[in-house]
Formats: sequence, structure tokens, C-alpha cells
Amino acid sequence: MSETYVQRMRVTFATDDSVKYVGHLDMARAWERAIRRARLPLAYSQGFNPQPRLHFAAALPVGFTGQAELVDVFLNEALAPADFLARLNPALPVGIRLIAAEPVPRQWPALQAVIRAARYRVEVETAIADEAFVGQLATFMARSEVWRERRRGPEVVRYDLRPLVEALRYTGRCALGQSFEAVLRAEPGATGRPDELLAELGYETALRRITRLALVLAEGG
Repeated sequence: MSETYVQRMRVTFATDDSVKYVGHLDMARAWERAIRRARLPLAYSQGFNPQPRLHFAAALPVGFTGQAELVDVFLNEALAPADFLARLNPALPVGIRLIAAEPVPRQWPALQAVIRAARYRVEVETAIADEAFVGQLATFMARSEVWRERRRGPEVVRYDLRPLVEALRYTGRCALGQSFEAVLRAEPGATGRPDELLAELGYETALRRITRLALVLAEGG
């Protein structure tokens, strides 16, 4: 990436149910429009088709909400974080809430390159008893491999879900039924999905609520 920007602002934000069915590309466009309305000095790439320099850490799957999503906003002028937040917040659509902003070193690697895992809260509709549900989680973690299939375009790819699930923790009953937290790998070519985990646990068609609580970055990221 050509070094034509002045500041790299790392922004932490949350999303709620009102935007959980907005796809990643539309979300990126909403951010660009909001930054323009806020008259922030957004940097653009060079070339015949300049693109806004907004680098999201990881696309939030449709239907999920996020409590600590990350995006790097590249600016042509240096701004104080408080000023940046004060100008951008009222311009963002309902459903996106700014949490924090801080300048980060220009030489740091791209956010997408340093994501290592994601932590989720999963709530699922079920009438199963607490002990039986805990047993389902423990049984999954005790397995050495969990082979599943995922469609990628016209191809069906077979993959092992088990190494993508780093941890499962039961968090008790909830309005839907049962809940747990999961830490799933989120590296290029090795990304675990909570909906795939639910399907393997036997809840493929059950109502669910999935919240990405945090993104885990590599040390120094």
C-alpha cells in the first residue's frame, strides 16, 4: 500500500440487531458515507479506481451482532481521537455505536493479517437440561476430529472443524434456552463458524442469537 496517508486510526465499535442483516459490503459503504457526512479527511487509494482506505479486521457474518469490532480508518490529516469520535458518531446509521479510537503505528501489519481468533456468545433455543447441554459441549471438545462439508461456489470442501474450536464454556440458561461462549480460530483458510458448530451439536435449524464479543489479535498487532 502506498504511504500517502497521514494517520491510521483504529476504531472499536459495536453493532446491534437493527443492522445484523446488513452485509459486509453494505456496512463498508455505510461507513464511507458517514465519514463523508462527518467531513473527516478519509484517504483513498491511488489509481484509476480510488477506493476508501477502510480496513475492517474481519467481516461480521450476516445475522450476527458484534460488541468490539475493529476497523482501521486511514486519514489525510492527523486528528485527536476525541475529535474523530465526536464528528463521526452522529453521522453513523442507527445500529452502529462507536466505543473507542486510537492512532496506531503506520508500520503495523494490516488488521486482517493479525487476526488469530474470535470469541462468541451463542444462545440457542432448546429445552435440554443444563447437565445434558454441558455434556454435549464436553463431548465435542473430547473428539479428535469433526469432519464437515462447506460449499465454496460450485465446490463442496471437506474440512475438520475440531481444530478450529479452541475453547467452549457453558454460560447458563438464557431467554432462548441455553448459552455458551466459544473461541474459534479466525485465520486465513482456517476460520471456525459458530453456525457450523451449532449444526454439529445438533441445532442446525434451532433459533439462535450469536454475538461476536471480541477479536483476538496476534501479539504486536
